[in-house]
Order: sequence, then structure tokens, then C-alpha cells
Amino acid sequence: MAVAICAAGMGPAAADTSGQDRGPGGWQPYRTAPFEQKAGDVCSFGLKGDIVEDGERIRTLAWDAAGRPAVQQVTGPLTIRFTNQSTGASVVRAVPGIATMTYHPDGSQTWSGTGHMAVAIHTGNPYDTPGEYILNGRIELELHPGVGAEVVALQGTSENLCDTLA
Repeated sequence: MAVAICAAGMGPAAADTSGQDRGPGGWQPYRTAPFEQKAGDVCSFGLKGDIVEDGERIRTLAWDAAGRPAVQQVTGPLTIRFTNQSTGASVVRAVPGIATMTYHPDGSQTWSGTGHMAVAIHTGNPYDTPGEYILNGRIELELHPGVGAEVVALQGTSENLCDTLA
């Protein structure tokens, strides 16, 4: 699914929408930022994610009454190198696909799509076991403000990179 859900940010994905009317927009470039997770937050070791390839695009399909994106879609190639910061072991994973993100008034989000997605589940998340997951298939996530991601449905496979890189 082109987007790695690794940061704590819960707002709509950023794209340059200057000059766009508030109808469905055209595709804009979108870039996933590199990230670092402290030891014990996602994995027992510190985990770093470096972007190897990023050709993602995003478009806004609907706006809310305040003029903020209400529904967005992201697609395109995204490849990430995941590194165990304790041992230096690393793996590269491609996470291409397409995802539709719906932003709800309470700050929660619903993400659904097909393809691959990188998802960080942080310690303290009541819905899923902590880890850095690569999901593949048909995926639905709920993002809860202050809590993080919940994998609601997965018709496909899952790899926990904390286990892979241990």
C-alpha cells in the first residue's frame, strides 16, 4: 500500500494542494519520511527505516466542511530498508499497492487497500502485539488517536520484522 504507518501523526497525509478547488483532486507527489523507533517501542531493539525508493502519489477524493481532506488515496512504489540498530542486520522490503484513507471527525482513520503495507504497532497498543509488520493482501486498518493502528482485517500474509531481524 505505498504508505508506511510508522509515525505517530494521525492527520490527513500532506500533499501540495495549493491552487486546487475543493472537488476531487489530481495526483500529487507524496513522500514517506525515514524513521527510527527506540528499543522497546516496537521491537526489543532500535529499528531504523531508510527510504530506498519512493514514487508515491496521493490524491484527495473528498473534503470536509472545513476544507480539510476527508478521503484520500495513495499509490505507487515504496521500498524501505529496515535495520536492527543493535546488530546492523537489515532487510529491504517493497510495499507497493493502493490505499484509501478516510478521516473521521473524532480524529480516527480507516485505511483500506490492496497490496503491501508497513505498519508499526507500538508497545501499549491494546489491539495488536507490538512489532514492525509487513502486511500483504487485502488490508483494513483503524487508526485510533493516542493509541495507534489496529489491524481490523487481513486477507493475506504478515511478517513481523522484529522477528526477522532479531
